[in-house]
Amino acid sequence: MPGQAQQSRDGGGSNAWQITPRISVGAIYSDNIKLAPANAAEDDLVLDVEPGISIRKRGGRLDLRLDYTAQGLLYANHSDANTVNHQLQGFGSAEIFQKHFFLDAYSAISQVSATSSGRTGSPASLAFLSNLDLGLPGVPGLFQSFGTSDEIALTDNQTTGYRYGISPYWRQDIGGWVEGLLRYRYDGVRYGDQNKVTTTQGEQQTVNADSQVNTLTLDLNSGRRFNILNWNIGYFYQRQQLDNVTDSNVTANGEDRRERLDARITYRLSQYWALLANAGYEDSQVTGFENARDGSYWGLGAIWTPNRFLEVGGLYGPDVNLIALRWNPSTRTSLDVRRRDRNVGVESGVHWQGTFKHQARASTWSVTYLDEVTNEQQLLGSSLLAVGADGQPLALEEQGQSISAEGPFGLTNRNFRRKRLDAGVVYRRGPTGISVNAFSEERQTQDAKSIESTYGAGALWTWRFAPQVASFIGGGWEHDDLGEEAQRNDYWVSIVGLAQAFTPNFGGLISYRYYQNDAGSAEQEFRENRLNVRFNMKF
Repeated sequence: MPGQAQQSRDGGGSNAWQITPRISVGAIYSDNIKLAPANAAEDDLVLDVEPGISIRKRGGRLDLRLDYTAQGLLYANHSDANTVNHQLQGFGSAEIFQKHFFLDAYSAISQVSATSSGRTGSPASLAFLSNLDLGLPGVPGLFQSFGTSDEIALTDNQTTGYRYGISPYWRQDIGGWVEGLLRYRYDGVRYGDQNKVTTTQGEQQTVNADSQVNTLTLDLNSGRRFNILNWNIGYFYQRQQLDNVTDSNVTANGEDRRERLDARITYRLSQYWALLANAGYEDSQVTGFENARDGSYWGLGAIWTPNRFLEVGGLYGPDVNLIALRWNPSTRTSLDVRRRDRNVGVESGVHWQGTFKHQARASTWSVTYLDEVTNEQQLLGSSLLAVGADGQPLALEEQGQSISAEGPFGLTNRNFRRKRLDAGVVYRRGPTGISVNAFSEERQTQDAKSIESTYGAGALWTWRFAPQVASFIGGGWEHDDLGEEAQRNDYWVSIVGLAQAFTPNFGGLISYRYYQNDAGSAEQEFRENRLNVRFNMKF
């Protein structure tokens, strides 16, 4: 086992199994372990022991990455709260039949906020601290277990979310005329303690249900034999079933269904211009969006490509309008912006979507914006995967994976329209590193009677002032408006610390964190000082 772990760090054969055990041990003191108002604050000393393992396999017909941690928490003054939190992220892709039949499997376990009215011990503005890069020598991820924003606070507003899925798919090239992809996905979401995910709305009790989502997609594209004329036909069918539903606002026994057929044709007139035609049909039944109109849509338009860096397209029809811009001035910079206005389907109305990425010599810039209709179960189930250009799921990247922040919204069975903006920049040059992020998210029902929002920003500065020693200082702010005066929060957090890599496989850190909430309700306000001492080792 140690030999395999060493092979992982030295970049052994690409077809080798790379297994790296690890352990993190920390002591954390909090003067307000329950994040209660000042007159009810209680302190505690927490022993945090986190054994874990990372498994990597690349090459051949199997790609696998799995990270598991068992977070054991022992409280000196609240021993009845001693617990073990399981944390898992895993993705595997296997080639079953050469170049044709593939199988993806994925799973994750994490702790999530149960209700939006409860306190949170880890603001989203510090999500990037989950994988700290201090520029110190040693194996990658040595300081991944940071211990400053972990959910050790005893707020009684936390449960465990389990997400898992399997997705077989078939790729086929039919004589160069048609390129086809047929994929099935099964996604399951389950919550650990249903007592914590039960909320009361007036006289009605709502259990936030486990769910299963079945999705079938078929994509047919013009093959390499087509040149002037290109086409695409896409079919999408999804059915979600909620278990143990007792919410009268959820119709059809907790079952949502979406079905869509879409076809697109482009005909190139010249080097710079192409004609565009698009038509489709949508038939859906989504709880809370029953007023959405099903039916067909079509539109005609054009695409202008003045050079290989820029493409602008437009589409107009009685029930759909679309404007799209793609700009790729270099391999390091890309911009994609799309505005769609459609009168049919669940996602009717004006929707914007965009991404911007820029890789400079010493910095990375990124902006993403998404506007979609979804629900909490689907967000939890899909947070392990990214989505590729063809709309198919992709595994998290090996390096620089995004850490999903569950946010303050809590768990609910409602479908909602979600508008999410994320922006960030990471700068590293020599011994200095700077990370800045900002985010904004709004959720609303179709009738706009329920609107919840959160936005905030965070920044972190790191400085390696000695070959094996680095300092870090950061802060963040998050504002939550969850629909009522009593559910308006302003979270402020600041952190400072030192870290040292004693050997390439062993390091330690000490940090201080100040955390406060200025809330609309005095019962939600709190102040906390936290001191953290931690040692991490990889074998």
